[in-house]
Amino acid sequence: MKAIFRILTFGLLFILPALVNAQETDNSFFDESGDVAMSNLPTSIDLAERKPIEYNNPRAEDVIWQKVVYRIIDLREKMNYPLYFPEEASDNRQSLFTTIFRLFEEGKIRAYVYQDNKEIFTEEHRINFDDFVKSCDILLTVKTDSITGDTLSAEIDESNIPNREILQYYAKEVWYFDKHNSVFSVRLIALCPIWYREDYELGLQKRPLFWATYDDLRPYLAQQEALISDKNNGARETVDDLFIKRRFGSYIFKESGIMNRNILQYNKTAEEMHKEQERIKTSIINYEQDLWEY
Repeated sequence: MKAIFRILTFGLLFILPALVNAQETDNSFFDESGDVAMSNLPTSIDLAERKPIEYNNPRAEDVIWQKVVYRIIDLREKMNYPLYFPEEASDNRQSLFTTIFRLFEEGKIRAYVYQDNKEIFTEEHRINFDDFVKSCDILLTVKTDSITGDTLSAEIDESNIPNREILQYYAKEVWYFDKHNSVFSVRLIALCPIWYREDYELGLQKRPLFWATYDDLRPYLAQQEALISDKNNGARETVDDLFIKRRFGSYIFKESGIMNRNILQYNKTAEEMHKEQERIKTSIINYEQDLWEY
C-alpha cells in the first residue's frame, strides 16, 4: 500500500508542472476573447532578436583558389516559392523583394547601379531611393490635410510595390579554398532583382534593378520567416537560412574569366549552354575533390 502511495505522489510531482506549463502555453495562444492570438508556435528566441550566424572570414593570403560565379534564381521554380510568396504580407512573412524594397526605402541597406558585366559597390555608384522610385514609375499614396490641403506625407502602399513582377534574381557568389582552415566554401556576395514588366508597345521587358550586397541584407533576412512546406506550417526557416544552406534552385549563366562573357555570348544553342553550365559546375566540384586526393 505504501509503495502505491509513493508512486502516486511521485506521479503528481511530474504531472502538476506539466499542467501549469500547458495553462501558460494556452494563454500564449489565445487572447481574452478566446481568439487565436498568434498563428505560429511561440519559440524560445524572438525573431526580432535573431542574428545571422557569423562567417569565418579568411585572410586574403590564405585564399589560394577562388572562382566567381553568377547565377539566375528563377522564382517560378517550385523550390524558390518561399522567396516569392506571399504576394501580400501576412503571418510574419513577406516576399523577398518586399523585404529588400522596404529596407532600401528606410535607408537600412545600400543599393548600387546595375551595369552589364561590371559590379562596383562604392559610394559613387549608390542609388538614391527617390530617384529609383521615379525611374520605375512606382505610385505614391499622398496624404493631405483635409482643411488646408497641404501634403502631409507621401507613402508607397504595399499594393504598388512590384513584387509580383520580380520573377528572377541575379546572384553573385564566390567559391574559394582557405588553406589555413582547410575549408572549401562558397560565399554569396550580392543579389540583383529582375523586373519583368509588360510594355504596351514593346511587350514583356526584362530590367535588372540594382545590386544589394548580401552582407547588408543578412541581419534582416535572419529575422524574416519563410514557410517551406504546405503540409507542415511549423516547418519554418528564415530567408537567411535558405541562402546559407543553399536551399534554393538556380543555374549558372556566367563565370569570371579573361574575356568576362556570359554563357549566352559564346554558346548558340540551349544544348551548348547546358553543357557549359555543367562544365563550370564540374570544374568547381573537381577542384574540391582533387584537394583530398592522394
